[in-house]
Amino acid sequence: MTPTLEAVGTLARTGAALERRAFLRLAGALAAAGLLPSGCRGVPERWAPGPGTDLAVLSPRGYATCTAAASRLVGPEGAALIERRSVDVGRFVDAFLARTPTVAAPMAQALAVLEFGVWPLLRKGWPFTSLDGRAQDVVLDDLMRSRLEVKRQLFAGVRSLAMLAFYSAPESRAVSGYPGPFGSDAVPIGAAMIGPHDLW
Repeated sequence: MTPTLEAVGTLARTGAALERRAFLRLAGALAAAGLLPSGCRGVPERWAPGPGTDLAVLSPRGYATCTAAASRLVGPEGAALIERRSVDVGRFVDAFLARTPTVAAPMAQALAVLEFGVWPLLRKGWPFTSLDGRAQDVVLDDLMRSRLEVKRQLFAGVRSLAMLAFYSAPESRAVSGYPGPFGSDAVPIGAAMIGPHDLW
């Protein structure tokens, strides 16, 4: 599935807003200087990229953070697909960011802030990927409901990437009820007029 112009526009606006923020520039500088961990060391196995996964934009830590956040944002059925690696959110996001360099750097920085940001910026004291699901939900909810625009922008960017990646995977169709691209042999154009509960 090709990302919609609306989704790309949302990510571009979020990326531009995050790019202007001093703490994100600082996070990028710290990561570039090697002061933030960027390898797989310390990343929980369940979120780490699989062996032989080549990443173009994301660090293994960014991959893990994105995957962990997506599993909390797509609901229990979607989370099960992500945890089984039926849907590889991190790999899709990495490929998407490689094709959209204008948002790649700010979104990679946003993932670093989500992973390593601590109180008072984020409601946590440990890396995002090391938290249990309930604690991750608290962090994401705080970002979403914050009075600070930069925190809401951070949430919007991560959420947009997660949703774009998850719902672009054909395996997510069972969760969403979307039958697939219309006009193919499997899904005729006439199926566009049928509701999700109608019989074909």
